[in-house]
Amino acid sequence: MKNLFKNFIILLLVVFVSSCQSLNNLGDIIAINEPVKTTPTPKLNYQTNIESRDLETLKYNKKKIKVALFLPFSGKNKDLGWHLFNAATLSLFENDPNNNIELVLIDSKDDPQDTAKAFKEIVDKGIKVVIGPVFSQSVKAIAKDVEKSQITVISFSNNQELIKKTTNKSGVFLAGLLPESEIEKITTYALDCEKINFAIIAPNNQYGVTIAKLLKTMVKAKDGNFIVSELYQTNNNGLEKAAERVVKSFSIESKFSDGKGSKLKKDDLVKESDRSYPQVIMIPESGKNLSKIVAAIKKYNTDERDFQIIGTSQWDDISTLNDENLVGSWFAAPENDKFRNFEKNYYQIFNKFPPRISSIAYDCVTAISELINRKRNQEIGFEDFTSYTNSKNNGFEGIDGLFRYLPNGLVQRNLAVLKVGKSKFETIEKPVGKFLSY
Repeated sequence: MKNLFKNFIILLLVVFVSSCQSLNNLGDIIAINEPVKTTPTPKLNYQTNIESRDLETLKYNKKKIKVALFLPFSGKNKDLGWHLFNAATLSLFENDPNNNIELVLIDSKDDPQDTAKAFKEIVDKGIKVVIGPVFSQSVKAIAKDVEKSQITVISFSNNQELIKKTTNKSGVFLAGLLPESEIEKITTYALDCEKINFAIIAPNNQYGVTIAKLLKTMVKAKDGNFIVSELYQTNNNGLEKAAERVVKSFSIESKFSDGKGSKLKKDDLVKESDRSYPQVIMIPESGKNLSKIVAAIKKYNTDERDFQIIGTSQWDDISTLNDENLVGSWFAAPENDKFRNFEKNYYQIFNKFPPRISSIAYDCVTAISELINRKRNQEIGFEDFTSYTNSKNNGFEGIDGLFRYLPNGLVQRNLAVLKVGKSKFETIEKPVGKFLSY
């Protein structure tokens, strides 16, 4: 029965999406009043525009809550935009059984100035809840209109420079995974495992510098020992040299050194036992660069020291599992069993694999649907997202686990610690099942 229902949903989505004509204006809504019979099943057209409907129990003239999907439906990031649209659509079918939500598609464009102009269409339509935009520059471009028009925006950004752009009646939520949360989770776990000496090999860009600073601050705040930070340029020689320096790095007690670190005082003899070598090496990278770095660590680790390699949620990718040098490594991220199931369903319907952040679009629609049901199909506002008086776990359950919206604009998540296995990621520390009340 479950498979029959699943197949029925897949058929409805194919009919539902393919029966809509292409867009001239992404803000116009095309209503689907009844399923369209098509034989054979047509090829999916992603550049379509829909009104959400429960196709089994159509209700005419029902008042719906409009939610804008403010995503890049054109330009260099259009593929990402349409993937996020697909994920939101799937969530409607699975989580909006009362047919309460109407999606309105608005192209967020690439340029921040164009983003600001496009957002005015949302303001003119009187829409009060928005999913998107994706990038932090786009969020900055619309911030003033968000506050002025008392709109709730759930962005995909994780840039903490954007926090506290909130009032009691409006604001921007940052739904992207926060690096701070990931670093705190994996650092705490490593320290609990009595691994106290940390180093990092990171790309010499804004992200790498940010992660390096976060790790150093977190380790010292938790009474760990931060040994070295190595930043590299993204070329083979840069990667190898950075890995070699970290493998050979050590710290010594201050009585032996000029200041701190591994610079010895003149004529001092330091025994091997006085040196503290890294026990934990963080690599905030993914794909080919990650593989090159761990291969270089193995190459230069001639003394066969026991390094625990750790990473971030970037590792939640099939390429990580394909590298045998990463087996046994740890990283902090949402548990991924639910995402793998979502990924399979998505591929069956759209014949493409979804990007990892598509789960955020899915979970946003899930949360909005739950809030609308709580308010008996009434309009929802910013304060509804941050109130959990009727929630058993003080948050929402989604593909990425438990999450909740905070008054300062952050989206809090309970992360797991995952270990890289030979064919799958294993959960070695589960996320907490409930948030504390605030």
